Amino acid sequence: MARIRHLSRAPIVEALVDLRVKTRADFDIATVPSLHEQLQPTYARKEEMRAMELSLVQAPGKPPEQRCRDLGKHGFRFLTQDGVQIVQFRRDGFTFNRLAPYTCWEEVFGEASRLWKGYESVVPCEEVTRIAVRYINRLLLPLGPRDLSAFLVAPPPIPKDLNVVPGAFLSRVTVHPPEGSLAAHVTQALRSGAIEEKTPVILDIDAFETGAFPPRSDALLPRFAALRKLKNEIFFSSLTEEAVSLFE
Repeated sequence: MARIRHLSRAPIVEALVDLRVKTRADFDIATVPSLHEQLQPTYARKEEMRAMELSLVQAPGKPPEQRCRDLGKHGFRFLTQDGVQIVQFRRDGFTFNRLAPYTCWEEVFGEASRLWKGYESVVPCEEVTRIAVRYINRLLLPLGPRDLSAFLVAPPPIPKDLNVVPGAFLSRVTVHPPEGSLAAHVTQALRSGAIEEKTPVILDIDAFETGAFPPRSDALLPRFAALRKLKNEIFFSSLTEEAVSLFE
């Protein structure tokens, strides 16, 4: 495990703070745009989100028929002018997205907390069923036929007697501490092709907790500290010191 520390050039391309909720059956998502005035001028852009239902129906003796049903408005996205920060107010939840360049946890979570309180004020939540922090990292590793074990603690296994180098891979595991209700989906991926003469490897960490939480900021927001800790432990446990040193 690499030593946990602040990285001045952290490879984060997107960070998300996400809460899934149950709302009253009579809630009309169309009332949410009224909040847009409170979010300006920072979040000047507004986009409507719609839900669609796709189905495949096949009658006897006939070819399959694809059907699409518009379920109506599902929520709204509010974006900064440069598109770096995005907040989603949906019927089933709230998401704050911070794209690169990443700043720091204190700024990102502080903004997400402020916006969640706005969501909480206009959406009649009955309970929160899932909270999560998700960090998508793009690791630009030195290009060349090197063994990925120099950078990844758990690279894809390749038979030692096979004279090949990895061209692409995708792995996903779900892990959880032996005690408590936290868990995380950890995805590693390599796609063919180079970026800036580097090999791009994705390390996607989605740390979450499920349950039936009261939809109050004072009860919810402190729970994110444990998710952040788990996310950091997974990140530094997934990389070697040689890999981490590339981002200092």
